[in-house]
Amino acid sequence: MPGSVMTLKHNRAYRFVRAGVTVLAAVVRYLTLKVRRHLPGLRPTERSWDRAHAKTGRAIHRLATGMGGAFVKLGQVLGARADVMPPSLIEPLRGLHDRVPPRPFATLRGHVERELGRPLDEVFAHVDEQPIAAASLAQVHRARLKSGEDVVIKVQYPEARKLFPIDMGSLRRAVRAVRWLAGIDLRPLANELAAQVCLELEFDREARSASRVRASFEGRRDVRIPRVYAELSTDKLMVSEFVEGKALTGIPALEADGVELRTIAVTIADLYATMIFEHGFFHGDPHPGNILVAPDRTTIILLDFGLAKELPPGFGDGAATMIVKGMSGDLPGAIAAARSIGFETDGDPEAFRDLLRAFMGDNDRVRNALDALKSASLKGIPSDFAIIGRAFILLNGLSHRLAPGERLISSAVMRHLAPRVMGRVQAQAQAQAQARAQAS
Repeated sequence: MPGSVMTLKHNRAYRFVRAGVTVLAAVVRYLTLKVRRHLPGLRPTERSWDRAHAKTGRAIHRLATGMGGAFVKLGQVLGARADVMPPSLIEPLRGLHDRVPPRPFATLRGHVERELGRPLDEVFAHVDEQPIAAASLAQVHRARLKSGEDVVIKVQYPEARKLFPIDMGSLRRAVRAVRWLAGIDLRPLANELAAQVCLELEFDREARSASRVRASFEGRRDVRIPRVYAELSTDKLMVSEFVEGKALTGIPALEADGVELRTIAVTIADLYATMIFEHGFFHGDPHPGNILVAPDRTTIILLDFGLAKELPPGFGDGAATMIVKGMSGDLPGAIAAARSIGFETDGDPEAFRDLLRAFMGDNDRVRNALDALKSASLKGIPSDFAIIGRAFILLNGLSHRLAPGERLISSAVMRHLAPRVMGRVQAQAQAQAQARAQAS
């Protein structure tokens, strides 16, 4: 029986039908409420919308936990958007960051040994069969090496690479159906998921990325990145140092431990501002399950570098200048900086500023982001900015979880960037003045 269930779960048609039914039910649910807006006596209440959101969230959760694969990633992306998604919709999805149903280790043992190229007991003194985390593409087990070090084993599910194109095909068909039925274009979400999963399937790339960020923060005491054992890792298996910590998915547990969440938010902002705008290489997936707080209550632990991103030289400086000048009111300077890194915009400068405000989570001062997008006349957005945008979307959602309504992370990022940008502007002005003086 278990074998037949697994075969059915991996069947292309079955996965497509399951996804289609979930999407269609959600479309009908929301279209019904929209129609009722125009019917006296049947107008939906706020409670009606909350029930619809909750049903949709539970349906996506059932799809993700039942099918796995890219559907888990879809639920994680939606569940991390506490800044814009209705609470009743994201609540059922929050568990997908760290409570995806795991598999028995016995079913993965042979796969692990094939990747290692030798029996398990030649490398490990002990492996905990109960995983400490399970996600869309892999699960993680605590273990101890024969040499005595405590480690974690991240093992990619054997069928993950086979299911990915099937799931993305199903999702793209569902997106076309939603666009046809409801006029809602979800293609950017589908494209984001496709690019994200492609990167996360490359464990050897993730190992190199983790080691690079670990080296770039060497000497800092407020952040820790687990060491990767490259000699034991492959494209589908990664062995790294075990580091104790509590994930930001468990806010009540952190508060009970006496963790100062506002301080944690500011530290996270500083780390990301440093990685993106100074190092030019950053951890691109700051959802709550990937960020831990160490037992000292202040040190941040970063996990899962599958979406790490390298920026071209000078791109971080240009992006920082665009943000600081735009948020401080220097719209010509912001647009000039935007064009210098590849944006193509010739529309309303005020609309461009509204887009920057939305990017920084300041939605209260943005009347309509879609109208702003149209008025700004953006004809081109640099691809290197896409993952920065995704990171900030997740950081804004995380900030809302840590301190609802305060925009702590985006405000701290601005405080980090402003002196750096203004110092560079002043230095350029002084250099130009000296050049003019010499010329005269």
